[in-house]
Amino acid sequence: MNASTGAVLRTLLLPDLRAARTLPLLGAGVVSVAGTACPALFSAHVQPDAAAVLLRIATVLTAIGLACLLDDPAARTTVVVPVSRGLRSGLRMAAGLLVFGLFWGASAGLVRLRVAAEARQVFPVGGLAVEAVTLAVGTLALALFGMRRSALGAGSLVAAPALTLFVVAALFLPAGLELFPVPGDPDWSGATLRWAVLLVLALAGCAAQLRDEPRAKRAPAPVPPGRAVR
Repeated sequence: MNASTGAVLRTLLLPDLRAARTLPLLGAGVVSVAGTACPALFSAHVQPDAAAVLLRIATVLTAIGLACLLDDPAARTTVVVPVSRGLRSGLRMAAGLLVFGLFWGASAGLVRLRVAAEARQVFPVGGLAVEAVTLAVGTLALALFGMRRSALGAGSLVAAPALTLFVVAALFLPAGLELFPVPGDPDWSGATLRWAVLLVLALAGCAAQLRDEPRAKRAPAPVPPGRAVR
Protein backbone atom coordinates (compact mmCIF):
# COMPACT_ATOMS: atom_id res chain seq x y z
CA MET A 1 0.00 0.00 0.00
CA ASN A 2 1.60 3.28 -1.13
CA ALA A 3 1.35 6.64 0.61
CA SER A 4 -1.52 7.88 -1.56
CA THR A 5 -3.57 4.77 -0.89
CA GLY A 6 -2.87 5.13 2.82
CA ALA A 7 -4.09 8.71 2.79
CA VAL A 8 -7.29 7.72 0.97
CA LEU A 9 -7.77 4.85 3.40
CA ARG A 10 -7.48 7.11 6.42
CA THR A 11 -9.97 9.49 4.82
CA LEU A 12 -12.46 6.68 4.19
CA LEU A 13 -12.01 4.79 7.46
CA LEU A 14 -14.42 6.68 9.70
CA PRO A 15 -17.13 7.18 7.02
CA ASP A 16 -16.89 3.50 6.11
CA LEU A 17 -17.24 2.40 9.73
CA ARG A 18 -20.18 4.76 10.18
CA ALA A 19 -21.81 3.21 7.11
CA ALA A 20 -21.31 -0.32 8.50
CA ARG A 21 -24.18 -2.07 10.27
CA THR A 22 -22.77 -1.79 13.77
CA LEU A 23 -26.11 -1.63 15.60
CA PRO A 24 -26.76 -5.42 15.52
CA LEU A 25 -23.28 -6.09 16.94
CA LEU A 26 -23.62 -3.47 19.66
CA GLY A 27 -27.14 -4.57 20.54
CA ALA A 28 -26.19 -8.26 20.69
CA GLY A 29 -23.13 -7.45 22.77
CA VAL A 30 -25.10 -5.42 25.28
CA VAL A 31 -27.74 -8.15 25.60
CA SER A 32 -25.02 -10.77 26.06
CA VAL A 33 -23.28 -8.83 28.81
CA ALA A 34 -26.63 -8.15 30.50
CA GLY A 35 -27.50 -11.86 30.34
CA THR A 36 -24.22 -12.95 31.90
CA ALA A 37 -24.63 -10.31 34.61
CA CYS A 38 -27.92 -11.81 35.81
CA PRO A 39 -26.34 -14.25 38.31
CA ALA A 40 -24.34 -11.38 39.78
CA LEU A 41 -27.49 -9.30 40.23
CA PHE A 42 -29.06 -12.09 42.26
CA SER A 43 -25.83 -12.92 44.11
CA ALA A 44 -26.13 -16.49 42.88
CA HIS A 45 -23.22 -18.87 42.38
CA VAL A 46 -23.23 -21.03 39.27
CA GLN A 47 -21.53 -24.32 38.53
CA PRO A 48 -18.72 -24.34 35.94
CA ASP A 49 -20.80 -26.28 33.42
CA ALA A 50 -23.74 -23.85 33.73
CA ALA A 51 -21.33 -20.90 33.50
CA ALA A 52 -19.85 -22.35 30.31
CA VAL A 53 -23.32 -22.69 28.78
CA LEU A 54 -24.15 -19.11 29.71
CA LEU A 55 -20.93 -17.79 28.18
CA ARG A 56 -21.40 -19.89 25.03
CA ILE A 57 -24.89 -18.48 24.53
CA ALA A 58 -23.48 -14.97 24.88
CA THR A 59 -20.73 -15.83 22.39
CA VAL A 60 -23.12 -17.11 19.72
CA LEU A 61 -25.46 -14.16 20.18
CA THR A 62 -22.64 -11.64 19.77
CA ALA A 63 -21.28 -13.54 16.76
CA ILE A 64 -24.70 -13.30 15.09
CA GLY A 65 -24.52 -9.54 15.57
CA LEU A 66 -21.03 -9.59 14.08
CA ALA A 67 -22.42 -11.26 10.95
CA CYS A 68 -24.14 -8.00 9.96
CA LEU A 69 -20.99 -5.88 10.09
CA LEU A 70 -19.93 -6.51 6.49
CA ASP A 71 -23.36 -5.87 4.96
CA ASP A 72 -22.91 -3.19 2.31
CA PRO A 73 -26.05 -2.38 0.31
CA ALA A 74 -24.14 0.46 -1.39
CA ALA A 75 -21.32 -1.79 -2.63
CA ARG A 76 -22.26 -1.35 -6.27
CA THR A 77 -22.15 2.43 -5.96
CA THR A 78 -18.69 2.57 -4.35
CA VAL A 79 -16.64 0.83 -7.04
CA VAL A 80 -14.89 4.10 -7.92
CA VAL A 81 -13.11 4.26 -4.55
CA PRO A 82 -9.35 3.88 -5.27
CA VAL A 83 -8.80 1.13 -2.67
CA SER A 84 -9.73 -2.52 -2.83
CA ARG A 85 -13.00 -3.64 -1.34
CA GLY A 86 -11.04 -6.37 0.42
CA LEU A 87 -9.00 -3.77 2.28
CA ARG A 88 -12.14 -1.97 3.39
CA SER A 89 -13.72 -5.26 4.48
CA GLY A 90 -10.55 -6.11 6.38
CA LEU A 91 -10.76 -2.87 8.31
CA ARG A 92 -14.37 -3.55 9.24
CA MET A 93 -13.45 -7.07 10.32
CA ALA A 94 -10.60 -5.84 12.52
CA ALA A 95 -12.84 -3.26 14.18
CA GLY A 96 -15.62 -5.82 14.61
CA LEU A 97 -13.30 -8.39 16.19
CA LEU A 98 -12.06 -5.75 18.61
CA VAL A 99 -15.60 -4.88 19.69
CA PHE A 100 -16.50 -8.59 19.86
CA GLY A 101 -13.48 -9.19 22.09
CA LEU A 102 -14.45 -6.38 24.44
CA PHE A 103 -17.98 -7.71 24.86
CA TRP A 104 -16.77 -11.30 25.23
CA GLY A 105 -14.18 -10.29 27.83
CA ALA A 106 -16.83 -8.50 29.85
CA SER A 107 -19.16 -11.51 29.65
CA ALA A 108 -16.39 -13.94 30.58
CA GLY A 109 -15.36 -11.81 33.57
CA LEU A 110 -18.94 -11.60 34.85
CA VAL A 111 -19.54 -15.33 34.44
CA ARG A 112 -16.29 -16.32 36.11
CA LEU A 113 -17.01 -13.94 38.95
CA ARG A 114 -20.10 -15.95 39.88
CA VAL A 115 -18.37 -19.34 39.78
CA ALA A 116 -17.57 -20.49 43.29
CA ALA A 117 -13.96 -19.75 44.24
CA GLU A 118 -13.13 -23.41 44.80
CA ALA A 119 -14.41 -24.31 41.30
CA ARG A 120 -12.80 -21.53 39.30
CA GLN A 121 -9.69 -23.58 38.61
CA VAL A 122 -11.79 -25.96 36.51
CA PHE A 123 -13.51 -23.16 34.61
CA PRO A 124 -11.52 -23.16 31.35
CA VAL A 125 -11.58 -19.54 30.20
CA GLY A 126 -8.75 -20.19 27.74
CA GLY A 127 -10.58 -22.99 25.93
CA LEU A 128 -13.78 -20.97 25.82
CA ALA A 129 -11.81 -18.05 24.36
CA VAL A 130 -10.59 -20.30 21.53
CA GLU A 131 -14.21 -21.26 20.84
CA ALA A 132 -15.25 -17.61 20.79
CA VAL A 133 -12.49 -16.47 18.44
CA THR A 134 -13.19 -19.36 16.08
CA LEU A 135 -16.91 -18.61 15.96
CA ALA A 136 -16.22 -14.90 15.37
CA VAL A 137 -13.70 -15.45 12.56
CA GLY A 138 -15.83 -18.21 11.03
CA THR A 139 -18.84 -15.90 11.05
CA LEU A 140 -16.85 -13.22 9.21
CA ALA A 141 -15.66 -15.78 6.66
CA LEU A 142 -19.27 -16.79 6.04
CA ALA A 143 -20.27 -13.12 5.80
CA LEU A 144 -17.59 -12.51 3.17
CA PHE A 145 -18.82 -15.53 1.24
CA GLY A 146 -22.41 -14.30 1.38
CA MET A 147 -21.52 -10.71 0.55
CA ARG A 148 -19.69 -11.72 -2.62
CA ARG A 149 -22.67 -13.71 -3.82
CA SER A 150 -25.51 -11.43 -2.76
CA ALA A 151 -26.88 -8.84 -5.14
CA LEU A 152 -27.62 -6.67 -2.09
CA GLY A 153 -24.20 -7.14 -0.50
CA ALA A 154 -25.86 -8.67 2.57
CA GLY A 155 -23.49 -11.33 3.87
CA SER A 156 -25.52 -11.71 7.06
CA LEU A 157 -28.23 -13.49 5.08
CA VAL A 158 -25.76 -16.37 4.72
CA ALA A 159 -23.62 -15.98 7.84
CA ALA A 160 -26.29 -15.80 10.54
CA PRO A 161 -28.28 -18.90 9.45
CA ALA A 162 -25.08 -20.84 8.72
CA LEU A 163 -23.68 -20.03 12.16
CA THR A 164 -26.92 -21.10 13.82
CA LEU A 165 -27.00 -24.37 11.88
CA PHE A 166 -23.35 -25.06 12.71
CA VAL A 167 -23.92 -24.56 16.43
CA VAL A 168 -27.03 -26.76 16.44
CA ALA A 169 -25.24 -29.50 14.48
CA ALA A 170 -22.23 -29.30 16.83
CA LEU A 171 -24.48 -30.06 19.79
CA PHE A 172 -25.24 -33.51 18.32
CA LEU A 173 -21.70 -34.57 17.45
CA PRO A 174 -20.72 -37.98 18.89
CA ALA A 175 -18.16 -38.46 21.64
CA GLY A 176 -14.65 -37.97 20.33
CA LEU A 177 -15.79 -35.28 17.91
CA GLU A 178 -17.79 -33.03 20.21
CA LEU A 179 -17.08 -29.31 20.19
CA PHE A 180 -18.99 -28.23 23.28
CA PRO A 181 -17.86 -30.49 26.13
CA VAL A 182 -18.58 -29.55 29.72
CA PRO A 183 -15.68 -28.22 31.83
CA GLY A 184 -13.72 -31.07 33.33
CA ASP A 185 -14.58 -33.43 30.48
CA PRO A 186 -11.60 -35.72 29.65
CA ASP A 187 -11.92 -34.72 25.99
CA TRP A 188 -11.75 -30.97 26.69
CA SER A 189 -8.20 -30.69 25.32
CA GLY A 190 -9.20 -32.60 22.21
CA ALA A 191 -12.16 -30.28 21.66
CA THR A 192 -9.92 -27.23 22.03
CA LEU A 193 -7.58 -28.70 19.43
CA ARG A 194 -10.49 -29.21 17.05
CA TRP A 195 -11.52 -25.59 17.57
CA ALA A 196 -7.94 -24.50 16.81
CA VAL A 197 -8.03 -26.41 13.52
CA LEU A 198 -11.34 -24.78 12.63
CA LEU A 199 -9.84 -21.38 13.49
CA VAL A 200 -6.96 -21.94 11.06
CA LEU A 201 -9.46 -22.91 8.34
CA ALA A 202 -11.59 -19.85 9.06
CA LEU A 203 -8.57 -17.54 8.90
CA ALA A 204 -7.49 -19.12 5.62
CA GLY A 205 -11.01 -18.64 4.24
CA CYS A 206 -11.02 -14.97 5.23
CA ALA A 207 -7.56 -14.37 3.75
CA ALA A 208 -8.45 -16.06 0.47
CA GLN A 209 -11.67 -14.12 0.05
CA LEU A 210 -10.12 -10.78 0.97
CA ARG A 211 -7.29 -11.36 -1.49
CA ASP A 212 -9.73 -12.19 -4.27
CA GLU A 213 -11.87 -9.10 -3.70
CA PRO A 214 -11.90 -6.99 -6.87
CA ARG A 215 -9.94 -3.77 -6.69
CA ALA A 216 -12.02 -0.68 -7.13
CA LYS A 217 -11.84 0.91 -10.55
CA ARG A 218 -11.31 4.53 -11.27
CA ALA A 219 -14.26 6.44 -12.61
CA PRO A 220 -14.05 6.96 -16.41
CA ALA A 221 -12.90 10.40 -17.49
CA PRO A 222 -15.74 12.63 -18.67
CA VAL A 223 -16.09 13.01 -22.42
CA PRO A 224 -15.65 16.61 -23.57
CA PRO A 225 -18.78 18.10 -25.16
CA GLY A 226 -18.93 17.65 -28.89
CA ARG A 227 -16.44 14.77 -28.99
CA ALA A 228 -17.79 11.45 -30.21
CA VAL A 229 -17.43 8.42 -28.01
CA ARG A 230 -15.85 5.45 -29.77
